[in-house]
Amino acid sequence: MSQRLHRCAFLVEPGRIEIREVPLPVPAAGEVLLRIDCALAGGTDLKAYLRGHPQIPMPGPFGHRYSGTVVQLGPGAPPFEIGQPVMGVHSAPCGQCPLCRKQKEHLCPYVMRDKVLGAFADYLCIPKAVAAHNLFERPASLAAEHAALLEPVSCVVHGLNLLAWDRVERVLVLGCGTMGLLFLQLLPRFTTAQRFAAGRRTARLQLAKPFAVDVWDVTSVSLAERLPATERFDCVIECTGKLDGWQEAFARTAPGGQVLLFGGLPKGTIFEVDSYRAHYEEVAILGSFHFTPRDVLQAREMLLAGEVRVDGLISDSFPLTRLEEALLSLKDGRGLQYAIVPG
Repeated sequence: MSQRLHRCAFLVEPGRIEIREVPLPVPAAGEVLLRIDCALAGGTDLKAYLRGHPQIPMPGPFGHRYSGTVVQLGPGAPPFEIGQPVMGVHSAPCGQCPLCRKQKEHLCPYVMRDKVLGAFADYLCIPKAVAAHNLFERPASLAAEHAALLEPVSCVVHGLNLLAWDRVERVLVLGCGTMGLLFLQLLPRFTTAQRFAAGRRTARLQLAKPFAVDVWDVTSVSLAERLPATERFDCVIECTGKLDGWQEAFARTAPGGQVLLFGGLPKGTIFEVDSYRAHYEEVAILGSFHFTPRDVLQAREMLLAGEVRVDGLISDSFPLTRLEEALLSLKDGRGLQYAIVPG
């Protein structure tokens, strides 16, 4: 009997994707095989497609934000049922290293060892560690494309949990892409501070307006031109992923304030700061990467409770065969992220 095949997108090299027919995975001990209901193409996927990504090997399976339905269980797998809808994230810490013991699981050196890649496909096999810790039942009330937001929401929750919220009165979010919009939405869960935002592209700024006191369009007029240099904020959350965004975020942070650097820069990028401000004004600089298991549980609770307004966060849906078209639409700024539905 010939082995069953399924379609899986491979990122071959920057700018090149192939939809290949590959053998259908057979789940080993502890693993769970899913039929993909929805995978999301977003900013991380676009970066990988355009220039590569250190956590996404090439050539290799592509896609890491997913929801699906259980079709097969390996021996000793978690007690899911065949046909059960599920949602999850793409990694899991080892739980045993010094960083895990300090509850810094997001920095575990093994957190990406068995990561899930290949969500842009018909089927996806979830490794043992991820299935045990970060794969969950998906209730019928939660749409598959909304459940696939668990990974980005978990990242945002992690960043918000890093910040000290006492005596924070004003927060500025720089960048109104998917992550910036999620920060604006979820901030009230953590603080009563006034929210402000700055970004580009009219459609994104319109989505930000319900969640902020002021939203500044910096497409043609920079924030430096719009606001006096003395106008600063107790907390600035950087979501542009650009060096000038990091610099603007630090400059806009008030004495005694916090700047959260969420948008990652390429490895080796040097970020210079004014030592006077860092020392004498006690501006706290925080990096934010990934999430802990606690962040994932908290993010799932928010999604199930309807605390995340998903309207507008998913711009459209494409079949798997049009994945590259979706990524090019992201490149051209025509959407925030796209649902990739195999069928």
